[in-house]
Amino acid sequence: MPILMNFEFNENTNSLDANMLLAMEWVDEYLSWDPKDFSNITAIPIKSDQLWVPDVQLYSSVTKFDIKISCTNPSCYVKSDGSIVAIPSCDFSARCEADYSNWPLDSQKCQLLYGAWMEHAGEVDYHTRFASVGSVQSNQNTQWQVVSSKHSRNATIHNNVTYPTLVYDYILERHSSFHVVGMLTPIFLLIILNLFLTWLDTDCLERKLLLAISIICHFYFLVFLQWVVPKNGDTVPGILLFYRNSVVVTGILIIHTLIGSALKRLERTPPNMVTLAAGTVIKHKIGELILAGDYMTVEYKKSETSQTKSSELTDNNETWTSFSRILDRVLFLVFFAAYVVSFGMYIPLKYTSRFGEYDLTVLSYEDINHFN
Repeated sequence: MPILMNFEFNENTNSLDANMLLAMEWVDEYLSWDPKDFSNITAIPIKSDQLWVPDVQLYSSVTKFDIKISCTNPSCYVKSDGSIVAIPSCDFSARCEADYSNWPLDSQKCQLLYGAWMEHAGEVDYHTRFASVGSVQSNQNTQWQVVSSKHSRNATIHNNVTYPTLVYDYILERHSSFHVVGMLTPIFLLIILNLFLTWLDTDCLERKLLLAISIICHFYFLVFLQWVVPKNGDTVPGILLFYRNSVVVTGILIIHTLIGSALKRLERTPPNMVTLAAGTVIKHKIGELILAGDYMTVEYKKSETSQTKSSELTDNNETWTSFSRILDRVLFLVFFAAYVVSFGMYIPLKYTSRFGEYDLTVLSYEDINHFN
Protein backbone atom coordinates (compact mmCIF):
# COMPACT_ATOMS: atom_id res chain seq x y z
CA MET A 1 0.00 0.00 0.00
CA PRO A 2 1.71 3.25 -1.09
CA ILE A 3 1.42 6.30 1.17
CA LEU A 4 2.06 9.58 -0.64
CA MET A 5 4.32 11.77 1.49
CA ASN A 6 5.60 14.52 -0.84
CA PHE A 7 5.04 15.19 -4.52
CA GLU A 8 5.63 17.54 -7.43
CA PHE A 9 3.79 17.51 -10.74
CA ASN A 10 6.12 17.96 -13.73
CA GLU A 11 4.24 19.65 -16.57
CA ASN A 12 7.11 19.16 -19.02
CA THR A 13 6.97 15.37 -18.79
CA ASN A 14 3.40 14.99 -17.44
CA SER A 15 4.70 12.95 -14.54
CA LEU A 16 4.21 12.78 -10.80
CA ASP A 17 7.51 12.95 -8.94
CA ALA A 18 6.59 11.49 -5.58
CA ASN A 19 8.20 10.34 -2.38
CA MET A 20 6.12 7.48 -0.97
CA LEU A 21 6.15 5.04 1.87
CA LEU A 22 5.59 1.61 0.36
CA ALA A 23 3.83 -0.13 3.26
CA MET A 24 3.99 -3.88 2.60
CA GLU A 25 2.81 -6.79 4.70
CA TRP A 26 3.21 -10.45 3.75
CA VAL A 27 3.50 -13.90 5.30
CA ASP A 28 6.57 -16.12 5.01
CA GLU A 29 5.88 -19.51 6.62
CA TYR A 30 9.61 -20.24 6.71
CA LEU A 31 10.16 -17.40 9.20
CA SER A 32 7.69 -18.52 11.86
CA TRP A 33 8.69 -19.86 15.29
CA ASP A 34 7.26 -20.76 18.65
CA PRO A 35 7.96 -17.93 21.14
CA LYS A 36 8.12 -20.45 23.99
CA ASP A 37 11.26 -21.94 22.47
CA PHE A 38 13.00 -18.54 22.18
CA SER A 39 12.49 -16.75 25.53
CA ASN A 40 8.97 -15.60 24.51
CA ILE A 41 10.33 -13.40 21.72
CA THR A 42 7.35 -12.58 19.49
CA ALA A 43 9.01 -10.24 16.97
CA ILE A 44 12.46 -9.24 15.74
CA PRO A 45 13.76 -6.57 13.33
CA ILE A 46 15.68 -7.76 10.27
CA LYS A 47 17.14 -5.71 7.42
CA SER A 48 15.12 -6.13 4.23
CA ASP A 49 18.22 -7.19 2.25
CA GLN A 50 18.63 -10.20 4.55
CA LEU A 51 15.31 -11.88 3.70
CA TRP A 52 12.94 -12.42 0.81
CA VAL A 53 10.95 -9.34 -0.19
CA PRO A 54 8.09 -9.33 -2.73
CA ASP A 55 9.27 -8.29 -6.18
CA VAL A 56 7.18 -5.11 -6.39
CA GLN A 57 7.66 -3.09 -9.57
CA LEU A 58 6.12 0.18 -10.75
CA TYR A 59 4.87 -0.52 -14.28
CA SER A 60 3.85 3.09 -14.97
CA SER A 61 7.26 4.56 -14.19
CA VAL A 62 8.63 7.30 -16.44
CA THR A 63 12.17 6.09 -15.88
CA LYS A 64 13.42 2.56 -15.37
CA PHE A 65 12.38 1.56 -11.88
CA ASP A 66 14.59 -0.49 -9.61
CA ILE A 67 13.33 -0.95 -6.07
CA LYS A 68 16.86 -1.57 -4.80
CA ILE A 69 17.97 1.84 -6.02
CA SER A 70 14.75 3.87 -5.63
CA CYS A 71 13.84 2.62 -2.16
CA THR A 72 15.63 2.63 1.17
CA ASN A 73 16.68 -0.54 2.99
CA PRO A 74 14.57 -0.40 6.15
CA SER A 75 14.30 -2.91 8.96
CA CYS A 76 11.49 -5.40 8.52
CA TYR A 77 9.36 -6.27 11.51
CA VAL A 78 9.13 -10.09 11.57
CA LYS A 79 6.54 -11.65 13.87
CA SER A 80 6.52 -15.18 15.24
CA ASP A 81 3.59 -16.23 13.06
CA GLY A 82 5.63 -15.47 9.93
CA SER A 83 3.95 -12.15 9.11
CA ILE A 84 6.36 -9.43 8.02
CA VAL A 85 5.88 -5.66 7.81
CA ALA A 86 8.20 -3.36 5.86
CA ILE A 87 7.78 0.34 5.04
CA PRO A 88 10.58 1.47 2.71
CA SER A 89 10.70 5.07 1.51
CA CYS A 90 10.73 5.23 -2.30
CA ASP A 91 11.12 7.93 -4.94
CA PHE A 92 8.80 7.30 -7.89
CA SER A 93 8.14 9.11 -11.13
CA ALA A 94 4.80 7.98 -12.54
CA ARG A 95 3.07 8.90 -15.77
CA CYS A 96 -0.06 11.08 -15.73
CA GLU A 97 -2.87 11.73 -18.19
CA ALA A 98 -2.34 15.21 -19.64
CA ASP A 99 -5.53 17.21 -20.15
CA TYR A 100 -5.17 20.99 -20.08
CA SER A 101 -8.51 21.88 -21.69
CA ASN A 102 -9.69 23.56 -18.45
CA TRP A 103 -6.37 25.27 -17.74
CA PRO A 104 -5.75 27.06 -15.34
CA LEU A 105 -8.45 25.23 -13.35
CA ASP A 106 -7.34 21.85 -14.64
CA SER A 107 -7.05 18.49 -12.94
CA GLN A 108 -4.69 15.63 -13.75
CA LYS A 109 -4.94 11.91 -13.15
CA CYS A 110 -1.74 10.13 -12.17
CA GLN A 111 -1.88 6.35 -12.14
CA LEU A 112 0.55 4.05 -10.37
CA LEU A 113 0.55 0.40 -11.43
CA TYR A 114 2.31 -2.05 -9.10
CA GLY A 115 2.94 -5.71 -9.72
CA ALA A 116 5.57 -8.42 -10.19
CA TRP A 117 7.38 -9.21 -13.43
CA MET A 118 7.83 -12.92 -12.78
CA GLU A 119 5.63 -14.12 -9.89
CA HIS A 120 2.06 -15.05 -10.80
CA ALA A 121 -0.98 -15.16 -8.52
CA GLY A 122 -0.26 -18.80 -7.61
CA GLU A 123 3.09 -17.76 -6.13
CA VAL A 124 2.49 -14.25 -4.81
CA ASP A 125 -0.95 -12.66 -4.72
CA TYR A 126 -1.23 -8.90 -4.18
CA HIS A 127 -4.05 -7.12 -2.32
CA THR A 128 -4.53 -3.54 -1.16
CA ARG A 129 -6.72 -1.67 1.29
CA PHE A 130 -6.74 1.99 0.17
CA ALA A 131 -4.77 4.73 -1.56
CA SER A 132 -3.69 7.37 0.91
CA VAL A 133 -1.82 10.61 1.57
CA GLY A 134 0.61 10.68 4.47
CA SER A 135 -0.82 13.73 6.23
CA VAL A 136 -2.42 17.09 5.65
CA GLN A 137 1.06 18.65 5.48
CA SER A 138 2.04 16.16 2.78
CA ASN A 139 -0.70 17.60 0.57
CA GLN A 140 0.46 21.21 0.89
CA ASN A 141 1.99 21.97 -2.48
CA THR A 142 2.57 25.49 -3.80
CA GLN A 143 0.47 24.83 -6.89
CA TRP A 144 -1.11 21.36 -6.83
CA GLN A 145 -3.31 19.54 -4.37
CA VAL A 146 -4.35 15.89 -4.21
CA VAL A 147 -8.14 15.98 -3.97
CA SER A 148 -9.07 12.34 -4.40
CA SER A 149 -7.67 8.87 -4.84
CA LYS A 150 -8.80 5.41 -5.78
CA HIS A 151 -7.41 1.90 -5.62
CA SER A 152 -8.30 -1.24 -7.52
CA ARG A 153 -6.91 -4.64 -8.41
CA ASN A 154 -6.60 -5.84 -11.98
CA ALA A 155 -5.51 -9.19 -13.33
CA THR A 156 -3.73 -10.00 -16.57
CA ILE A 157 -4.11 -13.55 -17.89
CA HIS A 158 -1.38 -14.95 -20.11
CA ASN A 159 -1.18 -18.63 -21.08
CA ASN A 160 -3.82 -19.42 -18.43
CA VAL A 161 -1.61 -17.81 -15.78
CA THR A 162 -2.93 -14.84 -13.79
CA TYR A 163 -0.65 -11.89 -12.98
CA PRO A 164 -2.21 -9.45 -10.46
CA THR A 165 -1.71 -5.69 -10.71
CA LEU A 166 -2.51 -3.08 -8.07
CA VAL A 167 -3.77 0.24 -9.46
CA TYR A 168 -3.59 3.52 -7.53
CA ASP A 169 -5.12 6.67 -9.01
CA TYR A 170 -4.35 10.12 -7.62
CA ILE A 171 -6.32 13.14 -8.83
CA LEU A 172 -4.47 16.46 -8.66
CA GLU A 173 -6.02 19.92 -9.03
CA ARG A 174 -4.14 23.12 -9.82
CA HIS A 175 -4.69 25.63 -7.02
CA SER A 176 -2.83 28.76 -8.09
CA SER A 177 -4.37 32.19 -7.47
CA PHE A 178 -1.76 33.80 -9.74
CA HIS A 179 -2.90 31.76 -12.75
CA VAL A 180 -6.58 32.43 -12.11
CA VAL A 181 -6.29 36.19 -11.52
CA GLY A 182 -3.56 36.74 -14.11
CA MET A 183 -5.46 34.90 -16.85
CA LEU A 184 -9.08 35.94 -16.22
CA THR A 185 -8.58 39.66 -15.56
CA PRO A 186 -7.23 40.49 -19.07
CA ILE A 187 -10.09 38.51 -20.58
CA PHE A 188 -12.74 40.71 -18.97
CA LEU A 189 -10.86 43.89 -19.89
CA LEU A 190 -10.51 42.93 -23.57
CA ILE A 191 -14.19 41.95 -23.78
CA ILE A 192 -15.25 45.32 -22.37
CA LEU A 193 -12.85 47.18 -24.68
CA ASN A 194 -14.05 45.49 -27.88
CA LEU A 195 -17.73 45.95 -27.00
CA PHE A 196 -17.11 49.61 -26.11
CA LEU A 197 -15.54 50.22 -29.52
CA THR A 198 -18.84 49.52 -31.30
CA TRP A 199 -20.35 52.57 -29.54
CA LEU A 200 -17.70 54.96 -30.87
CA ASP A 201 -18.00 56.73 -34.20
CA THR A 202 -16.11 54.94 -36.96
CA ASP A 203 -14.58 58.28 -37.99
CA CYS A 204 -13.26 59.31 -34.59
CA LEU A 205 -9.55 59.00 -33.86
CA GLU A 206 -10.13 57.43 -30.45
CA ARG A 207 -11.78 54.37 -31.97
CA LYS A 208 -8.80 53.74 -34.20
CA LEU A 209 -6.34 54.22 -31.32
CA LEU A 210 -8.29 51.87 -29.04
CA LEU A 211 -8.47 49.32 -31.86
CA ALA A 212 -4.68 49.44 -32.14
CA ILE A 213 -4.40 48.97 -28.37
CA SER A 214 -6.79 46.01 -28.51
CA ILE A 215 -4.74 44.32 -31.25
CA ILE A 216 -1.48 44.86 -29.37
CA CYS A 217 -2.98 43.51 -26.12
CA HIS A 218 -4.35 40.41 -27.84
CA PHE A 219 -1.08 39.44 -29.46
CA TYR A 220 0.99 40.39 -26.42
CA PHE A 221 -1.13 38.19 -24.21
CA LEU A 222 -0.99 35.32 -26.69
CA VAL A 223 2.82 35.53 -26.56
CA PHE A 224 2.61 35.54 -22.76
CA LEU A 225 0.36 32.45 -22.82
CA GLN A 226 2.94 30.71 -24.98
CA TRP A 227 5.30 30.70 -22.01
CA VAL A 228 2.86 29.73 -19.25
CA VAL A 229 0.45 27.28 -20.92
CA PRO A 230 1.73 23.68 -21.05
CA LYS A 231 2.66 22.71 -24.60
CA ASN A 232 2.07 18.97 -24.31
CA GLY A 233 -1.11 16.94 -24.14
CA ASP A 234 -3.75 15.97 -26.65
CA THR A 235 -6.17 18.84 -25.94
CA VAL A 236 -5.93 22.57 -26.62
CA PRO A 237 -6.53 24.77 -23.54
CA GLY A 238 -9.88 26.50 -23.81
CA ILE A 239 -8.35 29.87 -22.97
CA LEU A 240 -6.34 29.77 -26.22
CA LEU A 241 -9.50 29.01 -28.22
CA PHE A 242 -11.22 31.95 -26.52
CA TYR A 243 -8.42 34.33 -27.50
CA ARG A 244 -8.54 32.98 -31.04
CA ASN A 245 -12.22 33.96 -31.22
CA SER A 246 -11.50 37.33 -29.63
CA VAL A 247 -8.80 38.05 -32.24
CA VAL A 248 -11.37 37.26 -34.95
CA VAL A 249 -13.80 39.72 -33.33
CA THR A 250 -11.10 42.39 -33.28
CA GLY A 251 -10.34 41.74 -36.96
CA ILE A 252 -14.01 42.17 -37.86
CA LEU A 253 -14.04 45.43 -35.89
CA ILE A 254 -11.11 46.72 -37.93
CA ILE A 255 -12.80 45.83 -41.22
CA HIS A 256 -16.09 47.40 -40.17
CA THR A 257 -14.33 50.57 -38.99
CA LEU A 258 -12.80 51.00 -42.45
CA ILE A 259 -16.08 50.18 -44.20
CA GLY A 260 -18.10 52.44 -41.87
CA SER A 261 -15.79 55.38 -42.51
CA ALA A 262 -16.14 54.86 -46.25
CA LEU A 263 -19.95 54.55 -46.09
CA LYS A 264 -20.31 57.92 -44.37
CA ARG A 265 -18.56 59.64 -47.26
CA LEU A 266 -20.81 58.18 -49.96
CA GLU A 267 -23.06 60.61 -51.86
CA ARG A 268 -24.59 58.23 -54.39
CA THR A 269 -28.06 56.84 -54.03
CA PRO A 270 -28.09 53.87 -51.65
CA PRO A 271 -29.71 50.57 -52.71
CA ASN A 272 -33.32 49.98 -51.79
CA MET A 273 -32.28 47.43 -49.14
CA VAL A 274 -30.14 50.02 -47.35
CA THR A 275 -32.85 52.68 -47.54
CA LEU A 276 -35.51 50.26 -46.30
CA ALA A 277 -33.36 49.05 -43.38
CA ALA A 278 -32.40 52.56 -42.26
CA GLY A 279 -35.92 53.93 -42.66
CA THR A 280 -37.62 51.02 -40.88
CA VAL A 281 -35.35 51.25 -37.83
CA ILE A 282 -35.59 55.02 -37.51
CA LYS A 283 -39.39 54.97 -37.66
CA HIS A 284 -39.63 52.75 -34.57
CA LYS A 285 -38.79 54.23 -31.17
CA ILE A 286 -37.24 51.03 -29.83
CA GLY A 287 -35.21 50.52 -33.00
CA GLU A 288 -34.06 54.12 -32.94
CA LEU A 289 -33.06 53.81 -29.29
CA ILE A 290 -31.19 50.50 -29.59
CA LEU A 291 -29.98 50.24 -33.18
CA ALA A 292 -29.85 53.81 -34.45
CA GLY A 293 -28.94 55.61 -31.24
CA ASP A 294 -26.25 58.22 -31.35
CA TYR A 295 -22.56 57.38 -30.82
CA MET A 296 -20.76 57.90 -27.53
CA THR A 297 -18.28 60.77 -27.54
CA VAL A 298 -14.84 60.52 -25.94
CA GLU A 299 -13.15 63.32 -27.86
CA TYR A 300 -12.10 66.53 -26.16
CA LYS A 301 -12.82 68.36 -29.35
CA LYS A 302 -15.30 67.28 -31.95
CA SER A 303 -13.98 66.56 -35.38
CA GLU A 304 -15.18 68.41 -38.45
CA THR A 305 -17.33 65.45 -39.44
CA SER A 306 -19.20 65.43 -36.12
CA GLN A 307 -19.60 69.24 -36.25
CA THR A 308 -21.34 69.10 -39.59
CA LYS A 309 -24.98 70.00 -39.19
CA SER A 310 -27.61 67.51 -40.22
CA SER A 311 -29.22 70.10 -42.48
CA GLU A 312 -26.04 70.31 -44.51
CA LEU A 313 -25.98 66.55 -45.17
CA THR A 314 -27.63 65.26 -48.27
CA ASP A 315 -30.41 62.74 -47.89
CA ASN A 316 -28.22 60.02 -49.43
CA ASN A 317 -25.31 60.70 -47.11
CA GLU A 318 -27.61 60.71 -44.09
CA THR A 319 -29.02 57.34 -45.11
CA TRP A 320 -25.54 55.86 -45.43
CA THR A 321 -24.56 57.30 -42.02
CA SER A 322 -27.64 55.79 -40.36
CA PHE A 323 -26.99 52.44 -42.00
CA SER A 324 -23.38 52.42 -40.73
CA ARG A 325 -24.58 53.24 -37.22
CA ILE A 326 -27.12 50.40 -37.38
CA LEU A 327 -24.37 47.99 -38.42
CA ASP A 328 -22.39 49.02 -35.35
CA ARG A 329 -25.34 48.21 -33.08
CA VAL A 330 -25.93 44.88 -34.79
CA LEU A 331 -22.24 44.01 -34.40
CA PHE A 332 -22.45 44.93 -30.72
CA LEU A 333 -25.27 42.39 -30.22
CA VAL A 334 -23.46 39.75 -32.30
CA PHE A 335 -20.15 40.27 -30.49
CA PHE A 336 -21.85 40.23 -27.10
CA ALA A 337 -23.55 36.92 -27.92
CA ALA A 338 -20.30 35.50 -29.33
CA TYR A 339 -18.36 36.45 -26.21
CA VAL A 340 -21.00 34.96 -23.91
CA VAL A 341 -20.98 31.67 -25.85
CA SER A 342 -17.16 31.54 -26.08
CA PHE A 343 -16.75 32.39 -22.42
CA GLY A 344 -19.19 29.68 -21.40
CA MET A 345 -17.55 27.09 -23.67
CA TYR A 346 -13.86 27.77 -23.12
CA ILE A 347 -13.26 29.65 -19.86
CA PRO A 348 -13.57 27.49 -16.71
CA LEU A 349 -14.81 29.19 -13.56
CA LYS A 350 -14.82 26.09 -11.36
CA TYR A 351 -13.30 22.66 -11.21
CA THR A 352 -15.14 19.93 -13.07
CA SER A 353 -14.64 16.30 -12.16
CA ARG A 354 -13.96 14.13 -15.21
CA PHE A 355 -12.90 11.12 -13.18
CA GLY A 356 -15.99 10.49 -11.06
CA GLU A 357 -16.31 10.67 -7.30
CA TYR A 358 -13.23 9.44 -5.43
CA ASP A 359 -12.40 9.26 -1.74
CA LEU A 360 -9.20 10.57 -0.21
CA THR A 361 -7.70 8.82 2.80
CA VAL A 362 -5.35 10.98 4.88
CA LEU A 363 -3.20 9.16 7.41
CA SER A 364 -1.66 10.82 10.43
CA TYR A 365 1.85 10.00 11.59
CA GLU A 366 0.32 7.92 14.38
CA ASP A 367 -1.51 5.83 11.77
CA ILE A 368 1.71 5.31 9.83
CA ASN A 369 3.57 4.22 12.97
CA HIS A 370 0.78 1.75 13.64
CA PHE A 371 2.04 -0.33 10.71
CA ASN A 372 5.34 -0.96 12.52
